[in-house]
Amino acid sequence: MNRMKKIMVTAVCAVLCVALASCSMVSVNEDKDRAQVVAEVNGTQITKGEVLDQVDMNLAVYGMTREQFAEQYGSDQFTAMKEDMLNQFVKSELLYQHAQADGLVEDSEDVRAEKRQGIEDTLASLRSGIEETANADDTITDKEAYIEEQYAKYSELYGYGDIDKAVEDSIKTDAINAEVEKLNNEVSYSEEEAKTYYDELMETQKPAIDEDATAYTTYKNSGTVVYEPQGARYIKNLLIGLPDDVQSEIKTLRQDGDDEGADAKLEEELAKIKADADAALTRAQAGEDFDALIEELGSDSGMTVEPAKTKGYLVFPGSGMVEEFETAAMALPSVGSLSDLVATDYGYHILQYTSEGGGEVPFDDVKDSIISTKLNEAQTAYQEETIKKWQDEENIKTYPDRLSTFA
Repeated sequence: MNRMKKIMVTAVCAVLCVALASCSMVSVNEDKDRAQVVAEVNGTQITKGEVLDQVDMNLAVYGMTREQFAEQYGSDQFTAMKEDMLNQFVKSELLYQHAQADGLVEDSEDVRAEKRQGIEDTLASLRSGIEETANADDTITDKEAYIEEQYAKYSELYGYGDIDKAVEDSIKTDAINAEVEKLNNEVSYSEEEAKTYYDELMETQKPAIDEDATAYTTYKNSGTVVYEPQGARYIKNLLIGLPDDVQSEIKTLRQDGDDEGADAKLEEELAKIKADADAALTRAQAGEDFDALIEELGSDSGMTVEPAKTKGYLVFPGSGMVEEFETAAMALPSVGSLSDLVATDYGYHILQYTSEGGGEVPFDDVKDSIISTKLNEAQTAYQEETIKKWQDEENIKTYPDRLSTFA
C-alpha cells in the first residue's frame, strides 16, 4: 500500500513538473518572440516587441486591442498595420542615424534634466486630474485604487511608463524632427512656380465652373480654388442659434424621416429664441457694426475663421448652403443690405451681403496658400525620395514575416 502511494505521489510530481516546465517554456517563448529582430538598420536592431508595443499604444488611443482590431477589420488589415508600423520604425531609425551624422542630436545633462522635469510635470498634472475626477464621483468607492489604476493606464498610454525611456525617446524624436527640418530646408517653391500652377488651375477650373457652378465646391474641397461662379456673392452670417442638443434632436428626427416631428420641435424651440433674434436684428438694422454683433451674439463657429471671418461665405445657386439660407442670401438686393430673420434648423440667421464674388480670384489672394501647399508637397516628396535612396544604398534588412508569429 505504501509502495502504491509512493508511486502515485511520484506520478503526480512528474505531471506537475511537466506542467510547470510547459508554463516556463511558454513564458520563455513569448519573451523570445518579442525579442525577435524584425529589422536591422545599419546594424541597429528593431525588435518585434518594440513594433507591437507601438501598435498597442496606437490602438489604445481608440480603445481597441489587437484582437478587437483584427476581429473588426480582418487579419489582413492587422498584418498590413503591423508592417506599416515596421516601415515607420525603419524610416525613423534612418532619420535618427543621419541626424547623428549631421550633428543634430542635442543630448546633455541639462537637456535630459529639462525633459525629465517636463515629463514629471505632465505626470503630476495627469494624477491631479484623475484625483479630481475620482473625488467628484461618488460612485467610485475605492478612490485610491481607481486613481492608481487610471494613472498607470494613462501614463503607459502616453509613453511615460518608463521615464528614462521616455527621456531617450524625446531626445530621439527631437533629433528626427531636426533632420526632417534640414531636409525641408533643402527644398524651395518660388512665386514664379506658384504663378505657373495658378495658371494651370485657371485653365482647368474656369470652363468647368462656368459650365456647372457646383464644380466650385468640388475644387474647394480638394484644394485651392482660383475661379468663382459668376453671380456669386459673399455673405456674413449672424446666427442666433438653437442649443446644440436641440439641433441634434431635430437632425435625428429628419434622418428618421419624421419631418413633421422635426418641424414641430423646430417651431417650439425657435419661439424660445425669437426675442433674442428680434433684438439682434434691431441692432443690426440700426447700423451697429455687423462684425462686432457676430462676435458678441453669433454662434456660427465658421464665422470665426478665415476667410469667412473677413469676407463671409461664398453663396451662389447650388452652393450647398441650407436652402432657406441660400434663397435669402441670393435675394439680397445690393452690397451692404441685411436680411430679415431667416429660420433654419440651426436657429435664426441675419445675413449681410458684404461683397460681390464671381470670376477670377486674383493671384495675390491665393499666392501664399499655393506656395504653402505646394512647398509642403515638394518637401514630403523629397523626404520620401531621400529615405528611399538611403534604404537602397545602406544596409537595411526587414523581416516582416516574423511579425505574424504569436501575435
